[in-house]
Amino acid sequence: MEIATWILVVILSITLFIFLIAGIVLAIKLIQATEEAKKVIATGQQIATKADDIVDNVKGMTSVGGIVKNFAVRAMENQSKRYAAEDAAEAAEMEAAAEQAKAEAKEAAVEAKKSAKRK
Repeated sequence: MEIATWILVVILSITLFIFLIAGIVLAIKLIQATEEAKKVIATGQQIATKADDIVDNVKGMTSVGGIVKNFAVRAMENQSKRYAAEDAAEAAEMEAAAEQAKAEAKEAAVEAKKSAKRK
């Protein structure tokens, strides 16, 4: 009977060892699978966020309020560009007028000196 007991103990030990190795391999594979699942979930969330942004943009472009809003924004941008160009032109005219006034003042001063010398 002792030999039969030893044979059962060895068979059970080998079986338990095989299940232990299989359990460790399975645990490692599950950990790897969860890491891959986390990457897939993160990518899915990014795609969902982008899809929401696209839907909001399309909704803004197709709704009446969105169209009016876009038109108003563009009109304001065009108007501000036009006013900026007009302001730049006015500033250039003012500088030119100031330069001309300086030149005229110099000429007047030279004429005044000449006329003072003649007297």
